[in-house]
Amino acid sequence: MEQGILKVLAVADPAVNGYLDKELGILDGYKGSVEFQIEPWSEYYAKMMESLNGRGDYDIIMAAGHLWLSDFVQKGYLAELELEEEDILPAIAREMSYHNQAYLSPSFCDGHMIVYRKSLIYKALGKELGPVITPREYLETAKALAAVYGRNAVAMKADCSEIFTDALPFLRMYGGDVYDSEGNPICGDEKTIRGLQSYCELKSYALEGTEHFANEEIAEAIRKKKAVMAVTWSGQLGAVWENGCLEPEDLGFSTFSTAWNVTWSFAICKGSTKREAANDFLRYLRSFEVDQKAGGVSGAPVRESSYQKGDCPWFPVQKMMIESAKPLPHITGAGDKNTVLYQKIYQAFTGEISARDAMKSAEREIADKT
Repeated sequence: MEQGILKVLAVADPAVNGYLDKELGILDGYKGSVEFQIEPWSEYYAKMMESLNGRGDYDIIMAAGHLWLSDFVQKGYLAELELEEEDILPAIAREMSYHNQAYLSPSFCDGHMIVYRKSLIYKALGKELGPVITPREYLETAKALAAVYGRNAVAMKADCSEIFTDALPFLRMYGGDVYDSEGNPICGDEKTIRGLQSYCELKSYALEGTEHFANEEIAEAIRKKKAVMAVTWSGQLGAVWENGCLEPEDLGFSTFSTAWNVTWSFAICKGSTKREAANDFLRYLRSFEVDQKAGGVSGAPVRESSYQKGDCPWFPVQKMMIESAKPLPHITGAGDKNTVLYQKIYQAFTGEISARDAMKSAEREIADKT
């Protein structure tokens, strides 16, 4: 096996923190030498693209599953890798391959999960939320909470770096979507416009400053009971639950009928001279033992056995979400095209332009990038 230090570029998320946690000692079980560089999500994509285009010497990068896979393979950025599926959840295993060849090794899942205070929801609705609800039901619940408690009680992850994927369940709520099955933009459709209008309406029932909320602000709102209800990523639930959460037993979990999920994964850079060592390391990271440990930190493991043996109260709903979530299609130039959606949706959300103008102009600009 090649000698030397494996260099890994990773996104700042709880699962990655778990790999590096000294008390968990995950890396202690691997015999080789590994060096992680961690970048926040808001800066990660640019750093990753610099590396993939030859301005970095990483052996392994983290990639957002199906969101970037086809593009990276077509551009020759990734090396093929060895993947024994074993008991990896089938939906996740499918996401690791492109044209029947594996290029990704799963780390954790990031899908839409609704977290709410059961007692406060029950007081407002006379019932708890079902395991799967529609965006319309979510919006109506937000209205009911405001009426009962006399305050805005929803937190939205609507920072400009998060808003496209946060809005996605709502963009789909009337049967529309942002891309068709071939990857062509269809976000200018009337159904998608109505969906964005409903998402913007939800802001009327959200905490002040929600247009600047990212993962940490959402987690804080849930932990400290500032919000009665919020949508977050499944890969954040472990941190929400553990880090000083008030009355965690009062938290309930649900997901959207229009949810999206992506599996954050590791990929071996085609330019790496340590591919054998990289394959060995990734095989170790997706092992049963590591998935259970890291999955406990993130709250979003990737193996069936981790869900069966784990006792996290959100696991039943989360597994249902993973199995039913609708991915985006493989899209050439996904990064540049989705950037348009982040920009336009944020402009609509902050009142700079209308939802109609946002979606119509987004469709035109994305089409020009095809």
